[in-house]
Amino acid sequence: MAKEIEEFRELHKIYLYVDYKISDLAKRLNISRKTVERWLSGKAQPSKEQLKEIKKYLDGKKTA
Repeated sequence: MAKEIEEFRELHKIYLYVDYKISDLAKRLNISRKTVERWLSGKAQPSKEQLKEIKKYLDGKKTA
């Protein structure tokens, strides 16, 4: 799972320059923005299910 989290962090850096907001992702996952920020800082980790949803969300942003 560490590989997936690292991939999420890298994608986050890229998507900061497109139509992507942490608050939008948090809303989609029904969690707080603070939780996403904790993932990005390495203080917490998303579940496998959340990682799948993150990937779907970011893949959707790629094609938009």
